[in-house]
Amino acid sequence: MPKSRRGRILASSGLSVVALALVAPLASAALTDPSAPAPTPTDRVTDTSQLPSGWQKSGDRIVTYDGDGTGLHVLVADAADAYRWHTAATLSEPGIDTDQWIGQTCVTGSGDRAVVVYAPRQAVNDQQGFQQGAFAAVVDLADGKVTKLPELVSLAYFNPGCGDGEQAVLTRPQGDDTELLTVDTARAKLVRQQTVAGQLTSAVPFEGGIAAAAGGSVVTVNAKGGTSTLAKTGGTPFRLVPDAHSGLAYQVPDGKRVQVRRVTSAGADKLLGSGALGSLAVHGNGGRVFVTGSSAENAVKSLPKSWRTLDVPASAEVSTTGTLALTSVGNGTEAAGGRKAAADVAQSVGIDAVLPGSGSSVGFTVKPKMSQQGAEQSPALSDGVHTDSVDPKSADDDPATSTTDPDRACAVTRNDPTLQSLQPSTAQVEWATDLAVQGKLDVRRRSGWNGSELPSYTPQGLFPSTPLKGGGRVPAQVMLGVLSQESNLLQASSRAAAGESSNFIQGGYYGNAGSVHTVNWAAADCGYGIAQVTSGMAEADTTYTAEQQQAITVDYAANIAAGLQILQDKWNQLHDRGLLVNGGDPRYLENWWLALWAYNSGLNLPSSTDASAPWGLGWFNNPANGLYPADRKMFLSSGYDDARNPNLWTYPERVLGWAAYSQQKTDPATGATVRAFTVGDWPSGAPAAEPAHDTFCKPTVNDCDITKPRKVEGSSQPEGPCQRDDFMCWWHEPVSWTDCTATCGTEVLKYAVSDPEPKVAAPHPAACSSTLPANALIVDDVPNTVKFRVGSANPCAGERNWTSRGSLTFTFGSAQQNGATVYPSKIDFHQLGAGFGGHFWLTHTRVPSYTDSVVTGTWTPDRKVVGSAEVMVHLPDHEANTPSATYRIDLGDGTVVEKTISQDTGGKNAWVSLGSYEFKGTPKVSLSSATADGTGDASIAWDALAFVPVKGK
Repeated sequence: MPKSRRGRILASSGLSVVALALVAPLASAALTDPSAPAPTPTDRVTDTSQLPSGWQKSGDRIVTYDGDGTGLHVLVADAADAYRWHTAATLSEPGIDTDQWIGQTCVTGSGDRAVVVYAPRQAVNDQQGFQQGAFAAVVDLADGKVTKLPELVSLAYFNPGCGDGEQAVLTRPQGDDTELLTVDTARAKLVRQQTVAGQLTSAVPFEGGIAAAAGGSVVTVNAKGGTSTLAKTGGTPFRLVPDAHSGLAYQVPDGKRVQVRRVTSAGADKLLGSGALGSLAVHGNGGRVFVTGSSAENAVKSLPKSWRTLDVPASAEVSTTGTLALTSVGNGTEAAGGRKAAADVAQSVGIDAVLPGSGSSVGFTVKPKMSQQGAEQSPALSDGVHTDSVDPKSADDDPATSTTDPDRACAVTRNDPTLQSLQPSTAQVEWATDLAVQGKLDVRRRSGWNGSELPSYTPQGLFPSTPLKGGGRVPAQVMLGVLSQESNLLQASSRAAAGESSNFIQGGYYGNAGSVHTVNWAAADCGYGIAQVTSGMAEADTTYTAEQQQAITVDYAANIAAGLQILQDKWNQLHDRGLLVNGGDPRYLENWWLALWAYNSGLNLPSSTDASAPWGLGWFNNPANGLYPADRKMFLSSGYDDARNPNLWTYPERVLGWAAYSQQKTDPATGATVRAFTVGDWPSGAPAAEPAHDTFCKPTVNDCDITKPRKVEGSSQPEGPCQRDDFMCWWHEPVSWTDCTATCGTEVLKYAVSDPEPKVAAPHPAACSSTLPANALIVDDVPNTVKFRVGSANPCAGERNWTSRGSLTFTFGSAQQNGATVYPSKIDFHQLGAGFGGHFWLTHTRVPSYTDSVVTGTWTPDRKVVGSAEVMVHLPDHEANTPSATYRIDLGDGTVVEKTISQDTGGKNAWVSLGSYEFKGTPKVSLSSATADGTGDASIAWDALAFVPVKGK
């Protein structure tokens, strides 16, 4: 398997979770259309006359979820409380820097517990992260107790699976096999772990064992891992739901239609109805089965006991008794290039719902609450993580005190004030992309651009556009789709707003497998910036020069130029082998399908010794793979709720969805939700040009046949569409599914090659000048040699009226791992280009017992202070909110006094007094991130500090 160009970090036992890492309301009428004449939603049904009689005593419960940068929020509402919403739990992992948590839930038969699978959004960009990199937890819906489970699992749409009791099943691929994990939710414990041959999907508890889909069959799995066929279906079944009478509801695709079927534990299988693919869905809880869809009542007329049809959208989320159905859930950041909210505040969630049978609709707005239990580290990351050390680059650059990482494995270090990444606006991203695809991204970056030490360059001077074989060029919307999927259009950390600088997106830089307590340089995967450029960015890799590596890091335009080169190389690689789509005209967006496939998961090259060996594009991104629901429509074609669960689509599907519908942003002038960039142009709408899911599944090409399930003679592997035991059903031929002149999308350029780079104003301008008395002794957080720049501009030109007289030094908490000293405290240590003079440092507070996570900064002036002076500390206007910042002030003679303050200034850059003291030598002031109330949530910052002489004392 070729190495992906995505950032990736590895976890214990060879499992992985991507820990890299969308701003406009979208989910409901309350959050998407300010002009809509709808009442303002609340967190409950206020007009209870809409509710069915007896609602006060109803046991109906609805559970949903939504994610943002603070975690995946599990939200619950009960009919007896007029469906008043509350947060059962918010799930996240310390040390993972992401803009959005994604996942799924299922509810047990009693309705008392939810099983949750959750992961950072970027996990879907990486095959191992997708298949073996999600966390799992059991949430008690009554008291909010969270029990995280000790195994990493799959992000596939069917995970987790609940039955009619209190057990649930989690799955993950294990080589050519599938591992099934049975959870007793009442005890919040894994009670069985078994490996079954072949690829199983949609696993659920059933009749004391497990039922699952295996290729073209529904199978049962006994306690020993043996399988038996319940029903042969002719296609891959999906959405298995146990009912209350030893039956199992499921769906199976039938060409462009979908069947709703029921099979009993005895193997009696019956077709109950059918409809257009995507028009029907089965849901259930506690033995109840609901068939949803506007045509469900007509499509499924003969209903078994405990079954109901609901006239609601097929994709609706249904309550435990079917009394409420959610038609839209979202917070407005899922599709808008996620920047973290100030102080890690959870985003409000808009929910639209209908009451089936009554015709009534209701809207809710829910403000999720944070959960300390949900933020504690998963035991899946606690053991077995291997750590290697790399020799420091210089004996003078001690990793114990340097903000940078001399012992790193990636080419460009984090936390170097001269190597900050400038966060672009969406307009700047589209401008750079439009010019790059035309080969004209030749804007001159002057020497020292963005405060770096780079010489003058142009982005496509460093990374020239590669001519496409066969002629033509990359359409702008294809590249914009790639950037949307790779990074949410972010070059820098999501902590930085447009026009602000910070570290690049962290990705797999520390190889820490999501653990805030582990550094594993041997597992580092060095994805940088908006295109997540990985190849050529390891310390030992000489593909790029040091100048190119630094430009990829600091400059979004250079990063886009490098990412474009990679995509062009993929096209040419496929072109050389004849792998063309719809005739191979690159002007059509759909014709980039195979190149996008290769961009994400690589091309398995032909064997030089065995002509019969499989080769081509891997099974993971094949739309026929059972990891993805068979009735899915084009990504985003049903609305931006799709961005809650990007794991339901393959990588090319997601990229073309972004190309067709764009990310979203809020227009700062009007507050309206608008497209973040220009979309492509389709003659008949983008969905008309999408390939069928079985387009890349041909027996004569890649040993794949969805109509002919196969079972290997003498093997325990179940029947399946991939006809190989090793799942090497790799696509390696040209393909045509449409007449592109009639259906395919084409590029729409917004910017001409002569258009200048758009301007952006940072929302947190630096405090350039000092308002302290002229005799104040100021000690800044970075040396005077560090130049504050925003691109080529110097925002502080003519305003800086001070010079730093001293230094801020740090000590970083360390740990011994496998005989090496590493510094986990740096994982959550950050810099931002704001505050006093345009720079400050921050981390999050932890209790003192987390010694490996503690950071201590000490300001020391370059001279003695004798006499009375007031100590003033500068606090930035954001990313500083701990109520417990304790400063230790050494008066110069060994006497130490302490002063505790809140760092929350209410959104202003401000000098705050720590008091006046009698100094008797060279003073020092230190600030530690260790606090008694530290939970990893409150941020603590180090900016400038000053000593102001007090007159008359």
